[in-house]
Parts: sequence; C-alpha cells; structure tokens
Amino acid sequence: MKTITIKLPDFLNASLDATAASRKQTKSAIVRDLLLQAMPAHPVPRKKARPSLHERLQKYQGAGATGVKDLASNPKHLSGYGRK
Repeated sequence: MKTITIKLPDFLNASLDATAASRKQTKSAIVRDLLLQAMPAHPVPRKKARPSLHERLQKYQGAGATGVKDLASNPKHLSGYGRK
C-alpha cells in the first residue's frame, strides 16, 4: 500500500479526528472509504504490453518466398561456383 501526504485546513482535520474517534477507525481508513465513494468505478488502465518479436515480424513472413526454390539442389545454379 502506498502512502500519500495531504494538507487539510484545521477545521477539516478536526472533523476528521472527531469522525475517526466516534467510529473507532483510523483517519486513513475513513479517507480511503471516502475516496472509494467519490472515485468512479472504472478499472485502472493497464499499460499496453509491448508486442512480441514474433508479432512485430509477422508482416515480413514470406518475404523471401518468391526466390528460386531449387537454388541449392539444382546443378545449373551451381555452375561456376568457386571459380574465378
């Protein structure tokens, strides 16, 4: 649980002290309850997860598929390989 500090006018602090004493609760518990009532009931937005490497590279899938399919196995593509 996080801790915050707020500044209250004297009359509001006195009222909070009196309410805490009469309810036998801490001032923090009362302030938390009041904040929960005042805040809209929206879920906290989560930080969007970064896409995985797979997701980022999907647009490149098949990019090299249009080349020669038998490059390593067809002898005509290997003629002259290693010669100057």
